[in-house]
Amino acid sequence: MMSSSTVSHFLLLSLLSVTQADLYLHSPPGSNNRNRERNDNRNNANRLFDSQNNGKGGYPWRGDPRLNTQDGLTYYVGSDLRIEWTVQHGCGANPNVHCELVIQVACDSHMPNLRDGYPQSTNCFNSDNTQNQAGRGNVDCSDTTQFLARKWTTNTNDGTNTIPENRNTAFYEANLNTADGRQGAEYGMHEDNTFYQTCKNTARNKRLYTSDQKLQGNTQRFTRQNPNGGRRGLECPEERDYYPWWQPSPFEDVAVLVSNLTYCQSDLYQKESQNVKSRFYCACVLSEVNNNNPCPITEAACAAKGYTWTERAAWGVDPPECLLHPMSRDNHLGNAIHMKNDGSEEVEAQPETAHYNWKIPAHLAGQQCVLRLRYNMSTYDYDSHSFVEPNTASVGYDSSFNCPFVTAADCGNADPDCEATQGGVVPACYTKLTSASVPLQNRPYINLFEQSVANNQGFKLGLAINTHQTGRTFQDRSYVFNIANAPSNAAGKTIHNLGLRGRRGNIVQAYPAVEYDFVPSLLEVTEGDFVHIQFHGSDFNAAKNANNGEGWKYSDRTNMVQMDSRTLNYPQFHSKNTLFPDLAEAKKWAWVGQEETVQTCLDINYYDNGDNQRNDINNCGKLNRMKNRYPQNPQDGLVQMNNEPGEYYYMSTRNNNFSNRAMKGQITVGKSGDDPDALAEGETMGAVFAGFFGVGAAGSIIFTVAKWKALL
Repeated sequence: MMSSSTVSHFLLLSLLSVTQADLYLHSPPGSNNRNRERNDNRNNANRLFDSQNNGKGGYPWRGDPRLNTQDGLTYYVGSDLRIEWTVQHGCGANPNVHCELVIQVACDSHMPNLRDGYPQSTNCFNSDNTQNQAGRGNVDCSDTTQFLARKWTTNTNDGTNTIPENRNTAFYEANLNTADGRQGAEYGMHEDNTFYQTCKNTARNKRLYTSDQKLQGNTQRFTRQNPNGGRRGLECPEERDYYPWWQPSPFEDVAVLVSNLTYCQSDLYQKESQNVKSRFYCACVLSEVNNNNPCPITEAACAAKGYTWTERAAWGVDPPECLLHPMSRDNHLGNAIHMKNDGSEEVEAQPETAHYNWKIPAHLAGQQCVLRLRYNMSTYDYDSHSFVEPNTASVGYDSSFNCPFVTAADCGNADPDCEATQGGVVPACYTKLTSASVPLQNRPYINLFEQSVANNQGFKLGLAINTHQTGRTFQDRSYVFNIANAPSNAAGKTIHNLGLRGRRGNIVQAYPAVEYDFVPSLLEVTEGDFVHIQFHGSDFNAAKNANNGEGWKYSDRTNMVQMDSRTLNYPQFHSKNTLFPDLAEAKKWAWVGQEETVQTCLDINYYDNGDNQRNDINNCGKLNRMKNRYPQNPQDGLVQMNNEPGEYYYMSTRNNNFSNRAMKGQITVGKSGDDPDALAEGETMGAVFAGFFGVGAAGSIIFTVAKWKALL
């Protein structure tokens, strides 16, 4: 535990990236700041968080659009949930980059009132053939004869406007018994207003490396990546850009994936995680602090202002795993080579997306949660990772390397970086390339051969190095989901979650999201295990008709029928069913609840007559009457695999287009008593950023790794 009388800090690692490196969460689906806009590109990049990703990425909100609350999936305690993602500029044992990826979770207990943003009108509108609610009349939300969506009352830009600051408590708590609360419920919120106001009025760490970026303020809103202090949702830019953060964060660490396993050997990520280590902060009165008089981040300064230096207890849960990230190529959003932690390559039945198998922990039961993934990639041009190596004491890059440096004579202009010159620390600023140094300024031009430019003997080469982007943090987050204790018939049993990923459209239209598939598409279980099957569909895709998406043009829907072989494209006739325990169960996953309205289903003898029938709400053959979340009772999705050992194949009748999508899967049932490690080995991949800063730490630019050192 950090002493309350002595503030220790870390020497920080500079993680210096040079280009954009997007991160996309595919399962559970990442929002990339989307909500319910029916567009190829998101409406608002600042809705909930700073993703730094391309606006075309992400998945639309899934669930019943008539509801005024969340409609997320439920995962059971102890079950295995596969988290899948892609990163654009490589990771793992790729010699071109350093990288770290951190997986975190936040739930009600740490992030109260979190939500996606839900419409609160008492009326719905017919959304059958319209982009949004503009100009649409009111329809009773109980009407089942039309495709309906509930209307927004305040956040009328499809629920994508950024939540406002400084509203009352009812607004942020989304108390639906009050007018303010109903307004607040329409806005997505992860971090709350108190967290953001604390960030906005607390001193930033001025020992951090900011290169030549001129930060426009003194508080945690302002970082090298966010020098102008822009707001995205209610997140804190300093908390977003550095990991582990030195002040209390609402996120709990799950795993850290790295490019070099020596970064795990010091146990730095585990020891400094807020899971196991408390945090300290100055308990300022927010009305008494501001950008020009910020709340201090050291104990001495806190006491000098008459405030209390306060300890926030650790979460008290297991530290995050530190594992090797799968190896992926630069400039590629696709499958990766999965590696064991001894550095050897996994033998896999097919290429796989980078993934981590998360076992849902018991302490999160009864809560709604969101997942957050953050990714940093950096070059080898700087001594950025030396002190995360075991048995090293290198400082790395801190504010003494900021460029251009600030002298005492310059401090009359209230430059927020002037403090970097105190105590004789003069920032270094290399303005040219030499045999011993590299330039640190933005978009440098270099005289590679030291030929005189003035005498026309040569010219300088320009480098595409943008210091606003070096050491850049990328992020994606899931929509809200639920965690519950397993029902009694599955308690203590192994539970595997089986779901889907993908977005409507062909591969070009969906990119950088992916097309439809089951997750995991290859699943290994043991006799007696449970598979928890849940399908989640959206009504808010950009319109795509036949050849680019089946059924209603805005929708996702999925079912599951058995096949004889994955090489085929027709399902088995019902008399050959061996995957499901009986015919009723097989029918349930084929018809996915539409039998309740079978009397309204279109009677199509051989094939439909085009887009009109494909978009008809009564086209049950295209699953248009399927509810957005199936089954409605999560417990009904549990299927115990008491099958004979062997391989079982299945497909979606709607999404298996053969030409550009093959939505097929396989479940392999092993004999009870087989070594479970033989089945599970290599399925868990982890992610980590760099290291922890204590308060007043000598800084690095983005995700950081660090070692303890006494306060300078």
